[in-house]
Amino acid sequence: MKKLILFLSALALAATNAYAAQVCPAAGRVVDENGQAVEYATVVLLKGGAQVAGMASDQQGRFELKVPADDYTLSIHYLGYEPVKRDVRIAQHNDLGDIVLRNSATQIEGVVVKAQAIRREADRFIVDVANSPAAIGKSGMELLEHAPGVWIDDERISINGKTGSKVYVNDRELRYDPAQLLSYLRSLKAGDIQKIEVVPTVGADYDADSAGGIIKITLKKRREDGLEGSLSFETRQSGITHMYDPNGNINFHTGRLDLYLSAWSSLGVDSFISDEQTDYTASDARLSAHSRMEERSRDAGGTFGAVYELNARNSIGGEFSYLHMNEPSLNDSYTELASAATTRTDSRYDGHERINGYEATLNYIHKLDTLGSTLKLLGDFAHRTTETGSDNASRILAPSSAPLDSVYRDNTASSYYVAALTLALEKNFSPRWGLRAGAKYTRNDMRNDALYEYYREGAWQRNDGQSFELDYTENIAALYSIATAKLGRWSIVAGLRGEYTRTEGKGDVKQDYFSLFPNANISYALSKDGSCSLIAQYARTISRPRFWSLTPQRMQISDYTYQVGNPALDPSYTHDVSMTLVVKHKYTLTGGVRIVTDEIQQTMLADRQAPDMLFITWVNFDTTTNYYVAVNLPFQLTKWWTLNLSGNYVRQQLHLDAVSPTQDTDIFYGNMSTTFSLPAKFYIDFAYRPSSRMQFGNVSASARHSIKVAVKKRFGDKATVWFGADNLLDQGQVITATGDGFVRNVDVRQTWTNLTFRVGASFNFRSGKEFKRRSVEAGAADDMGRM
Repeated sequence: MKKLILFLSALALAATNAYAAQVCPAAGRVVDENGQAVEYATVVLLKGGAQVAGMASDQQGRFELKVPADDYTLSIHYLGYEPVKRDVRIAQHNDLGDIVLRNSATQIEGVVVKAQAIRREADRFIVDVANSPAAIGKSGMELLEHAPGVWIDDERISINGKTGSKVYVNDRELRYDPAQLLSYLRSLKAGDIQKIEVVPTVGADYDADSAGGIIKITLKKRREDGLEGSLSFETRQSGITHMYDPNGNINFHTGRLDLYLSAWSSLGVDSFISDEQTDYTASDARLSAHSRMEERSRDAGGTFGAVYELNARNSIGGEFSYLHMNEPSLNDSYTELASAATTRTDSRYDGHERINGYEATLNYIHKLDTLGSTLKLLGDFAHRTTETGSDNASRILAPSSAPLDSVYRDNTASSYYVAALTLALEKNFSPRWGLRAGAKYTRNDMRNDALYEYYREGAWQRNDGQSFELDYTENIAALYSIATAKLGRWSIVAGLRGEYTRTEGKGDVKQDYFSLFPNANISYALSKDGSCSLIAQYARTISRPRFWSLTPQRMQISDYTYQVGNPALDPSYTHDVSMTLVVKHKYTLTGGVRIVTDEIQQTMLADRQAPDMLFITWVNFDTTTNYYVAVNLPFQLTKWWTLNLSGNYVRQQLHLDAVSPTQDTDIFYGNMSTTFSLPAKFYIDFAYRPSSRMQFGNVSASARHSIKVAVKKRFGDKATVWFGADNLLDQGQVITATGDGFVRNVDVRQTWTNLTFRVGASFNFRSGKEFKRRSVEAGAADDMGRM
């Protein structure tokens, strides 16, 4: 038996050596004139003028290409540097060493870098924003709308139909609620962005609360011993929207010190108009209502950070961010309830929301070797205060015998605290083998105090049925480990994360649980140059409820509708399995299944004490199964015409509870975007985004068709102006809710449904030589994102 094992081992070794002889690795590193790594440079091997292999250099400037032994031409390009082209001979083992890119003395108009605007790597899509004329003049939000598999509506960002997707900028999550997040994404400009990565399934090194995948935005390179920055302004105008969005950033580098500062603001008025019809099936009553809410935004935020390099292997960094939001709103509502007698109500809801928050991050990073191995210690703290309330007055116009007035008010003060400590190790043993491991502890605190009052007999009376105090504490301890391997045509990434969670809150809101979250990513190159590949992925993740969805704060929307949180929400768990076929590095077809238990979703229910009153809240659905297919087809039809087609189909099977029948829904959404590059640096963008009817529990949204067009003019590489029109069809949307005893249809009009015109301009300034802007990495981004 021992001889047989030795024989089989020798046979396997011989087969491995024979396979390895078919393709040979050629590795190297791209650096600038100061020896600093140049990341995201385009590296290709050419044979007879045709590309046989290519990739982008990683964050350490490294690359590795696998081709059969032969003579090739190595070509390396990166904006702002002179291109490098040299002949190389690839044998069995090849170390091409450091390849130096020299700063370009002038901007050469005629140079075209044939980098792929969109490409697929083992676990993610990469959108090369810097080299794409289609990106000129776009905001961060517009770029995400055109990214493969990404869908954005008024409340959420999703990847391949997975809700709860998170957005990172330079490894820091944007920690805002949905409306604030979209406002900030509009403030980002394409001129500041290097690339966008769409990661549908994350690994164990991310918090398990990343079930919807992540989107990573990486900012561009900056200036050596100098500064660079940008200023921009955009206004959005429609019949219901008048918004003004200025923003700017500046980055400074000298010696070993990096400083960066950014600020943004969103000012103006945004309106929401709704017309509803509700049929009460149990009583034959019918309700008609019209509401118009105007929200005035006075929002602003800023970030200041510094990174200091102690020596070649050690650096420390700190970052501080501040957020202020002041959003008073005024909602006028008219309602008619027809039953045995008709009741007419005229109401005004005068609301306010004020948010102040800050976040601080400190980190220490030690580079273990020249292969990119690091040891990181990250500390994070965040605090946010929110004050919301409203003064409400309703007058019953008919019947005349009813009380004339109802006056009531509410005010809720909330405080959120997040503190986290992270230790992370990344060890690269060679370009083929690597290990990542780490530990993290997080403490989350939420404190709420709500007072509801009504006016009676000349004095304000406390409403004890709605007033509350709620303190919620959450402790999470996590350990993770991930192994990576590149074996010929095979690439494997596999990891395991363990999280222990203990929560305490008011009443029965107590949880104490431990969970394991495995993940695996296996890819196989179908062609020798790796341009065609097959990728299999699996991950188990958790989705914890957002803090604001746990708060039982009651917010009156109209005379017969209110919204309230649910402190009894449980976390949901997801199993996600997918397979992706990649052709020519960029054309992709993905199929998969996603099974979610206790999915957290909004629903509409009837108030038991007042059946005519409906309320929106968050609940746990029993099981949701989504079978999905996604396709992405980016084309460069000519030098002046780019076209990107993408589509997602989801077959959703929903069990609301253990006894309800399955709800089957077919969902489709897609994107067709194209850019024409005209003479004199004019550009025309056109985008069409269809979506079918969407179903979420007992709430559905009608199908929509969105068309956008924009004209842009670029002046050199410093200034861009643009004019665009969104929602050319000026098409509203109907929201339908069906529950026990009611059917409600609401025709809504808001910014993302109305014809809206956009006018904007951006200006870039710079001095000094190019350098890579460094930013402070945070360890508690996922936790802060729940605030």
